[in-house]
Amino acid sequence: MTIQAEAPTTFRWDRLTYSSALGYCLLVAGLSVGVLLGELRAEFGISGVVAALHGSTFGIGLLLAGLFGVRVVDRIGRRNALLVAAIGLGTGIALFCLGPSWPVTLLGTAFSGTGGALLVMVMPGLISDHHGEHRAAAFAAVNGAPGVAGVAFSLVIGGALSAGWSWRPPYLILTAIFGLALAAVALPVVVPDGVRSGSFSLRHFRDRQVLVPWGHIVNAVLAEFTVGIWAVTYLREVGGASAGLAPILAGVFGVMMFATRLALPTLQRLWGDATISYSFLVIGAGALVMCFAPGLAWKTFGLVVVGFGGAPLYPLTVDRFYVRAGHMLDAVSLGAFCALASGVAVTLGPLALGVLADAVGLRWAILVVPVLAGVGAVTQRSRR
Repeated sequence: MTIQAEAPTTFRWDRLTYSSALGYCLLVAGLSVGVLLGELRAEFGISGVVAALHGSTFGIGLLLAGLFGVRVVDRIGRRNALLVAAIGLGTGIALFCLGPSWPVTLLGTAFSGTGGALLVMVMPGLISDHHGEHRAAAFAAVNGAPGVAGVAFSLVIGGALSAGWSWRPPYLILTAIFGLALAAVALPVVVPDGVRSGSFSLRHFRDRQVLVPWGHIVNAVLAEFTVGIWAVTYLREVGGASAGLAPILAGVFGVMMFATRLALPTLQRLWGDATISYSFLVIGAGALVMCFAPGLAWKTFGLVVVGFGGAPLYPLTVDRFYVRAGHMLDAVSLGAFCALASGVAVTLGPLALGVLADAVGLRWAILVVPVLAGVGAVTQRSRR
């Protein structure tokens, strides 16, 4: 039996929307390597750059998905592309958890990063086609769900490390739970393939209606994702948290991301057109607290502020991109451009922070975030 997905007249949670949220939760399993960067550094004696590469493989996969993903979707369809993405995530996580050396764990993140990238490339167009003008609320709600998964990974892995256990079995088990839940909910759903109105081409970057909002997505992801990847390592190496306590405390980032995205409509009513600029200012202030405030408690509070400020940035900048470039590109191509934007940011952000950490120390390296936030607040300020 299959269940046909019908576009809702207002935003509401239906089976396809739950499937999308669970897909993003499985993606969190691939991205939760950031929780374990400190463990990998201690276990394999790797540098900050090599550790950061484990997070940047997702960005490299996004670049590949942005450049070639449209051809994959055109050939095999959205549904099969999402199936390939889920298989890639599962395979990569298994390699990451079972790898006896850092080249194997890095290969695992390459698989999971590529699978996750394909999922990220397909999902925005699918959500936009399904929810239409309500896509902003849908983006925020669906992208809020991974916050819960991130907290689950932080608590389970942090608890295992605190108890002196290996992080590998709980990581695999939690991934399997999300994978099985996704299969149970998503397999009966018929995924609409959408309408293709032309070939994907980088020549569209010549148009400011594409280039400018695309750059805004890059800026948003640079500011938010970089902190999320390094949060556990930062609280451990700069804040002085133990190996078990650091991932538990870092879970506040996911909690704030989840709660703020659910409350995004209220936040937009309060801040109006300035929501994106104010969010950048908040995330910059949080990073300053993380750098200069003394003690673990204050640095954790700074991470809370970063999560609150960072939560609205991705769904709102993606929505603006769809509004400004939607008359030129179909949903599949729009998703590819969003994947490219995320890929540039996810590849450069964690890696740049790793390079700066090796050069000046992780505490001072975090100051790149307020700089990015200042750029975003100015360039994306309300014109009204």
